[in-house]
Amino acid sequence: MTEILANPEEREQQFNRGLIAEYLKYGSVDEVFRKHGYCLPISYPGFQRLLDKWAIVKAAGPNTRLSEALAFFTRLSHEKIPLERLYKDMPPSFRTSMGTLHRILSYVRSETIRRVGTALVITPEGREQTILVGNDVATPRLNVGKPFGSISFPMGYSRRTESHETSILRVLQQEVFTEQAINKNIPLGELVNEPKPFMFVDIADVRVAVYHISLPARLSGLGNFSSFKITNHRFIHLSQMVKGQTDEPFRVGICEIALGYQKFLDGPAQDFTLSPILTKSLLNLALLELVTDYAL
Repeated sequence: MTEILANPEEREQQFNRGLIAEYLKYGSVDEVFRKHGYCLPISYPGFQRLLDKWAIVKAAGPNTRLSEALAFFTRLSHEKIPLERLYKDMPPSFRTSMGTLHRILSYVRSETIRRVGTALVITPEGREQTILVGNDVATPRLNVGKPFGSISFPMGYSRRTESHETSILRVLQQEVFTEQAINKNIPLGELVNEPKPFMFVDIADVRVAVYHISLPARLSGLGNFSSFKITNHRFIHLSQMVKGQTDEPFRVGICEIALGYQKFLDGPAQDFTLSPILTKSLLNLALLELVTDYAL
């Protein structure tokens, strides 16, 4: 027999947790309403208030995820064909418009930064070379037969005007501790203390700030990690990333971040928080060559 929650407060809490889970899964209130046929027993403003009550950091940037455009441009840099021709080969699930892709390419060409993002290098306390990664499964497969679910650090869009803590919390809620976010128990104070990025990496038209987070032992077990966007959370050694010693592909920018983190470990940490590393991703360098070829 199905257990019936007799306590109205318990039923309400269960309903609210379900809404929070849907938001973290789909990324926007609009998308949650659309997925449910615009038939939810809560108003749009009520949903927004619920997110605030739950201390959920709302999504930043466009509705399409950063990784979708990056996957497209990675393929474009490999195939070296006109953007329009590749775009026609995209699956129906691909949501980024051709106009957006053209704008991104023009920003890369002019070396203009249009958006900002956040990436987290997360390690267990006392094991700074053991890094948390997962497989990014939110990006659609852009060509049949190619690997799906690239190895990634937790990362995503941010807002220019928000605090470091807010940017970090958004990524933790969406890609590391989603279940804890649903249950309102992410211990942010234990994880970040006046955080400062040790590195910036330009990926397409996004400047990604990279932070190091050291996890206390009680939060380092793999059973603590959950996300709708990243699966198979696990720790791998930094050397595997620097040398590319994995059977799976890396998401764009990950190897560059790993190299920057190696420099961070090898040098005085204070130097890098005062004067962070700044580098371009290999994708950007390839696209700069590509647009030069287009110009010819």
